[in-house]
Parts: sequence; structure tokens; C-alpha cells
Amino acid sequence: MSEPFIFGIPLIARAASDDWPLVEHLLDLTLRSVIAQTDGDFRVILAAHDLPEPWWHVEADPRFTRIAADWPIGAPTAANDDGGRKKWLIKQAVRESGGGLLMFLDADDWVSRALVSAARATIAPGAVGGFVPEGLALDYETLRAAPFPLADAPGFAFHQLCGSSTIGRIVPDSAEPLRHDPHLALGSHHEWVENAGRHGVALAPLPIGGVYMVGTGQNHSERQGPFAAWRRAVTEAVRRDGTPLDQSLAETFGQEVIGLRPRG
Repeated sequence: MSEPFIFGIPLIARAASDDWPLVEHLLDLTLRSVIAQTDGDFRVILAAHDLPEPWWHVEADPRFTRIAADWPIGAPTAANDDGGRKKWLIKQAVRESGGGLLMFLDADDWVSRALVSAARATIAPGAVGGFVPEGLALDYETLRAAPFPLADAPGFAFHQLCGSSTIGRIVPDSAEPLRHDPHLALGSHHEWVENAGRHGVALAPLPIGGVYMVGTGQNHSERQGPFAAWRRAVTEAVRRDGTPLDQSLAETFGQEVIGLRPRG
């Protein structure tokens, strides 16, 4: 029996969003990349205040579970408190179901169709987890893409900029923080590899890529926090230096280019 693999998606509340139809469309694209996995033995946990339209199409699938967030909705904060609480709900659900490999997935990023199979093949039994070291930044408005490292972010690998890049093995009954809650113990995604080294453990680099969506106006890190202006500069660099996304590349993430065009 395969070790459980779980995608955890914390979704912004409708009342906190500037453009809910866009949030739903981006979530739909993210779910497409998940549904297209070559290894279909996975689960998805969505933590959300609202029931987004794309979820209607998957809620009958037993692999997909929604956890309702029940706290008052506030404006987005620099610390992204809402997202943090939703991630905690997801982790609790994974622990209660026996643990497994958990990847938090932002509701606008894409994963490779081979991600689940690559994680199972690459992350050794007993290892803390793994990460996606390579990938693309894709601008939603222009559908231009640029590989990491980006011109305006020299030296930064994909996993240092994209939050949808780390996978931790949750062992519910472990007394070791790295095993019980690797996401908490290793900190933010951009610190994972460095912090793992401090703990004397190694993370497995997966031999696949990912897609970090920029330029939507809905990504928290482009709107809030100390690096918001810098991340917006990265978006401008992708628009300036990127190349058009073609169908063959889109297919590796379960997408059809014709369905990605910004709404007119």
C-alpha cells in the first residue's frame, strides 16, 4: 500500500478577495494540474470559508475533502494569518488520518503531472521530506514564462520564491518536531533547505518542475508583506524577458493553453 500523499490548499475567503471569479478560475487551473497526476493515488484537502465553483466538479470524488473555516473574515495581513490557520486545519486533518506526505499548494500555482510519482520515488522512507528545486514563473496576464533563476531574482531557486514547492512527511505519533510537524519545524518554504541542514537532515530534490503564477493581483505575497514590491518587480521581469507558454509545456502541468487566456 502506498504512503498517503496529500495536497493541502488554503483558499482566501470570498469577502477578502478583490475578484472572486478570478480566484475561482485560478483554483480551477490548479485543480487541473492535480487531477492530471500520473499517479492518481492522492488526496486533496481544501480549507476554505466558501464553496468555490470548481469544487462542485470534484466534491463527489472521495479523494477530495473540504474543511470549512469558521472564524470571522478579516482583511489580508502581512503575516497571512488566515492562510496560516487554514494550513493548521489541514495538518490536523492529516495527523488524524494517520499522516503521510503533505504538500501545501497555493490556489494559483501548478504542479507537474509527475509530482506524486516523483515524490514517492525520491523521498526515501524515514526522510523528513523533499522539495521542488526548479520551475517557471508564469505571468497570468501575458502567459509569458521564465525559468528560475530570474533576471530580477538572481541566485534564487524556484523553491525559494514559490510556496508550492515543499513536501513534508507527517508522523503523527512522533515526539520529534521534524517528524510530527516538519512544516513548522523547517519554517517558511524559502528556508527549508537551509534549516534542514541546521538540523542535520537532508531534503530530497524532486526531478520535476513547477509553475509559480504571478501577475494575478490575488497572490498574497504580491500584495502584502516586506517583499511585496520586490515580487512585483519579478512579475515585470517575466513580462519583459519571458517567452510565450506553448502547448507542449502546458501539457506537462495538465493544462490546455486555449483555456488559460485572461478573460476579455
